[in-house]
Amino acid sequence: LEATLRYDGAASVEREAVRLRLPGRAARAVWHDLSLRPLRGPLRVDRGTPVFLATSEVALAGGSGLSAARYLPGRAGVEVELVLDDDAARPFSVYERCLDRLPGLSEPGAMSFGALEKRRPLGAVRRRPGDALAAGATLVPLLPGREVLPLLVERWSGGARAAVVFTDHADRTDPAALRAVLQGDSRPLCRDGAPLGFLGHGIRLTKSFFVHARAGGLDDPETAALAETLRAAGSEVASHSPSGEPDDREAVRAALPLLSRFGAVTWIDHEPYTNCEALSSQGWQDSGRYGIRDLLLAAGFRWIWQAGDLGGFGAEPRVVDVFGPGDAGKAGPPIYPLPVDGHLWAFRSSMFYAPPARLAAALEELPLIMLEAGRGLFVAHTYLSASPRTTARPEYLERLAVRDTGDGGLELDPSLEAALKRLAEHVRLGRLTSLTWAEAGDRLRALGEVEVAYRADGSAEVSNRGSRPLPGLTLAVPAGGVELSVEGAEVLGMDGDAERSRVWFDLPPGATAVVRAEQRGLPLPFLPAASAAMEGP
Repeated sequence: LEATLRYDGAASVEREAVRLRLPGRAARAVWHDLSLRPLRGPLRVDRGTPVFLATSEVALAGGSGLSAARYLPGRAGVEVELVLDDDAARPFSVYERCLDRLPGLSEPGAMSFGALEKRRPLGAVRRRPGDALAAGATLVPLLPGREVLPLLVERWSGGARAAVVFTDHADRTDPAALRAVLQGDSRPLCRDGAPLGFLGHGIRLTKSFFVHARAGGLDDPETAALAETLRAAGSEVASHSPSGEPDDREAVRAALPLLSRFGAVTWIDHEPYTNCEALSSQGWQDSGRYGIRDLLLAAGFRWIWQAGDLGGFGAEPRVVDVFGPGDAGKAGPPIYPLPVDGHLWAFRSSMFYAPPARLAAALEELPLIMLEAGRGLFVAHTYLSASPRTTARPEYLERLAVRDTGDGGLELDPSLEAALKRLAEHVRLGRLTSLTWAEAGDRLRALGEVEVAYRADGSAEVSNRGSRPLPGLTLAVPAGGVELSVEGAEVLGMDGDAERSRVWFDLPPGATAVVRAEQRGLPLPFLPAASAAMEGP
């Protein structure tokens, strides 16, 4: 099935989709955790989750150009909507107004926190004359009574089941505290035993900075040296706006060269209630006093934070999978392009801010195992680099990730050290991968260019239609005891359990590999197609 939608005139888009009705009973679909499960009610899957549905009569495999799919089972089969684009696939919203200052919530007549959070959708996608969208899918009539075995593209490289990303916001950053976060201790000491801190444990960090700040700005040589250190170790330097105060378009333009020096491609809004240049305030525009979208694109930025967290700001810290249910109990896209400009993409996160013992408890074995079982992604919104020197409010002091050593130094809280060690062990075992945001987001975008085509001989052709390489591309079938062989690429690894068999290999841009399955020495077709349906050109 190939569909192309062309516009002869300008239009404002709510939804662009292809609607189908698939016959058959006992429908099963691939869910957000990449499992193949019975479809007992409505289901929507978004970017990062393969589109696959099978009934007793026909299988549907999504191809390129789809941002989502919706399934609605009924007595006569399954209603399917293959979504090229719609409002739910681009849910970016902006604050209705930018305040002169952030009011104290206890002040007489002060607005409530809910009123502060009042936002509106950024707006519908606009199409111009000549715009065209194309999408594809494969329909395969099935042999009755035979089991389907879809070949699923997993999200993370080298067989990793799940990924963790820590984004550390610039607020109250102290260079000494940042050094303790990165290396375990702010003092230049040689410690015996295992390495410490994020860098010592090999856990990556997306650290946002102000360009100008009383402490911790990139214009400070000590802070800049730390930024170079974390970047050299594979972590990411991100922007948290030029300063903690409103910065107009010209101030942003002046700050961008320094951010470019550190290779910044991720922009994290700072206090969008008052910082009018925040993308979620007025910065999404490309003109006016605070419009900066075009400036960021010209400077090489490609990722922005959606300025809101799953579960809200006051939620108990926990490992939240961004592929799972969001604030309204429904799953949403973990990444998506801005409605007004498809070159900038937004990402979601989860507030992870509490006393260190509670953060460490949230990173115990069981939450990590559950994240891995869900093939998910945890994006933490943290404030790890603050210190007593930069923090005044008592409720923030108890949440500091570092503690005083008594001799003028700072060290990372021991409970967080233990949590990082635990994370590092999961990474060492290959169950978890630690990524910067740019790495995680770029991989999810690249996976959107992978196509799986089922062939008449029962094999599958896997192609990378994009411009980015896919190292350690992981493929899986939802069945144990299946051997997967690959033609056209060198197998880097394989594993399996009672419910899943997997293989991984590198797939460069434009490359194609053919994958075959066997069980007990016999060929096993991925989709047992009715032979007549597979004949012809």
